[in-house]
Amino acid sequence: MKRHLYALKSILLICLFFTTVEAEAQTRGSTISDFTLEDLNGDRHSLSEYLEKGPVYISFFAMWCQPCLHKLRILKPVWDQYREEGFTLLVINTDTPNSLSRVEAYWRSQRYDMPLLLDPSSRVFEQLNGRALPYAVMIAQDGTIVQVDTGFLPGDEKKVEEKIQELLSR
Repeated sequence: MKRHLYALKSILLICLFFTTVEAEAQTRGSTISDFTLEDLNGDRHSLSEYLEKGPVYISFFAMWCQPCLHKLRILKPVWDQYREEGFTLLVINTDTPNSLSRVEAYWRSQRYDMPLLLDPSSRVFEQLNGRALPYAVMIAQDGTIVQVDTGFLPGDEKKVEEKIQELLSR
């Protein structure tokens, strides 16, 4: 019985992996549709306003996702280094409205200054083929999706930084 459960788990993980890879392949190379979301103050911002400045890396997170929170801490110095050159690290929270006070308290406690938008219905997350967190999408200034990242491992920030440098040098 244990062996059958192990085999079933293995099959499910393989299916999830290939579904994620397929979704990422479909997303990469396509042009993103503009969207508008609210920030913590209720002000509305659209993706196009950030793309006017340069490339945008959208990083989705939720308060329950510890790898997401770790990723934000690791990406903050990257944001600091390239923001003056036109790069935007756009962070989008997918928690429900009930968690909004926790999101705001966390954001302020970390002293983050990256733009933060709220996607409580996960509409934009799903529009960009997000399946699991952490999930991120790098968008060139022309709106083309050039990189899709699922998960986060130490060192992944170097891949992100290399792509930023490439996009800023175009």
